[in-house]
Amino acid sequence: MSDAQHSPYRFVIVVVVALASFLGNFTIFQMAGLAPKIIGLASLTGSQFGLVVGISILTAAVLGLPLGALGDRVGVKPVVTAAMAVTIAGCVGRYLATPSFGAYLFWMFLVGATNAALNANFIKVLGVWLPPSGIGVGVGCYLTGIGLGQATSIGMGPSFELIGPAFMVSIVLAVVVAVVWLALIRNPPSLNRAQVQPMIASLSYVAKRKNVWIGGLGILFMLGTYVCLTSFAANFLGAEKGAAPKSASACASAVAAFMLVGALIADRLARLMRSSRMFLLACGLISGMGVFLAAKVSFGALTLVLLSLSGLASGAFCSFILSLPMLLRDIGPNYAGSAGGLISTLQSFGGFLLPTLIPWLAGNSLPTVMLLTAGGFVLMGLVTLPLPELVRKRG
Repeated sequence: MSDAQHSPYRFVIVVVVALASFLGNFTIFQMAGLAPKIIGLASLTGSQFGLVVGISILTAAVLGLPLGALGDRVGVKPVVTAAMAVTIAGCVGRYLATPSFGAYLFWMFLVGATNAALNANFIKVLGVWLPPSGIGVGVGCYLTGIGLGQATSIGMGPSFELIGPAFMVSIVLAVVVAVVWLALIRNPPSLNRAQVQPMIASLSYVAKRKNVWIGGLGILFMLGTYVCLTSFAANFLGAEKGAAPKSASACASAVAAFMLVGALIADRLARLMRSSRMFLLACGLISGMGVFLAAKVSFGALTLVLLSLSGLASGAFCSFILSLPMLLRDIGPNYAGSAGGLISTLQSFGGFLLPTLIPWLAGNSLPTVMLLTAGGFVLMGLVTLPLPELVRKRG
């Protein structure tokens, strides 16, 4: 291991990266917490509001690949710093704008810049500061920042009587986190930048690596079906299983909570199974079977257990795949940004497209939505079977 991977400063790096992921998601999902007020003020339809929130996810799909390649070329710190500046501009514009569909659509695209840059580049930062056995935990902390950012912003929404003060909180938070990022993120002294490639060469190299595409396809299914599950589970349990609203919401929340648990323990679970292929396949099968059985059994404690298992397995899968750029022998630190950009682009397309496609294929039948969601999780595990064995590199 390098000196950086022994340095206590690596814990500072993990905390700052997690804080940045908190910011990226807080600023986006604050709209969900303020949904009733925003829809009323801007006279939005449900589909328009969904697009306003979803456009920030699409930002990562559009910008992930070039921002990842740029991170390989000029470094992660300046790329993410610039993206945070764009997010701050988006937050200020959202605060000043007259509520309307067009205004919110434009400013929310800018708000998504931090997420786009981080999704593509965070693994490059963690990869040079953490030992192979610690990358999974680092990714878990990153995902925890995402979950806490979403939960905190949504939970705080009802406490604001006006949207102006709520949007001001995002501006202040974005400025503070940007200053912390600028002050504390740094490259380890031993980082070798002699092999840095031009952006086009880096993108071309990564685009020819089939294992990066396989991992990206797996996480496309993972995020798309995960978003679909968390979006429709509570409604399904209430409408089809007769669950009380609070109980149905608790089950849906358990998916997200155990997703974070799975992300934190993914490395340990993979090494216990001694096979990355079987680990990823098991994650897909457990996630899919959990959703399928939860949709079949009578509502009760078993429903909570099954959905929690689905969340845990999908989180473990996500953590492993997001670590992929630093685990593949032909990628590593020099191409991690470009590879992460390609994976995050496919991930974001999945999160944007599948929650729309699955209900359409189901004809808006909630039981069919759950069945297709279960199938999506199974596919997530199956498509990654061609990946090479990677557990040996995580020891």
